[in-house]
Amino acid sequence: MRARLCIVLICLSAVLFSGCQSSRKIETAQIIENVTISEKEGQTLYTFYILSSADTPLKTEIPAESFEQACELAQNQYIPNITLSKLELLMIEESLIDRVLKTDIEYISTQPSFSPSAFVTLCDRKTLEKFAESTREQDIIEEQLILLKKNNPAVNINYLSVFNHFETKKTSEFLVGTVSFDGELKIGEKKDIKNEK
Repeated sequence: MRARLCIVLICLSAVLFSGCQSSRKIETAQIIENVTISEKEGQTLYTFYILSSADTPLKTEIPAESFEQACELAQNQYIPNITLSKLELLMIEESLIDRVLKTDIEYISTQPSFSPSAFVTLCDRKTLEKFAESTREQDIIEEQLILLKKNNPAVNINYLSVFNHFETKKTSEFLVGTVSFDGELKIGEKKDIKNEK
């Protein structure tokens, strides 16, 4: 009887003290909240912003040819426990519209782990520099994009709506929000995006 009781206690303590494997994954996960795409010295640079309580954003910059390649490099070399399921904001430098907008949005749309409501916007270089300084800008940009959409329903503010415009044959041009910085963040400028099949 004592031997059985000891075995039961050992098994019970092993279960209690070993913890849950999935909870360990959550503890070690590097949750990506934002991604910016910019150009630096002729290269496309994907900057992954890791969810953090710090005032200054934690980021990892990855030079890559596409969002797909940047995600693979992040997983294999830079951020081993990366998770993109909480991605909230994708900001693309305006000079890269033709190079990355369509292909990166198409890639994101094929990945079930991305939220379809993640915001996407074009921006200038100064905005990207400001964005890298403080975590406060993300909330401001998201709020202003929502207001922009409310005031002009034709503006596309999330990547799913942008993807749908690329896929439709009815519309040759469409609008997305842009963010610029000149002493303060300015949101509400719009740019015509050509949908060339």
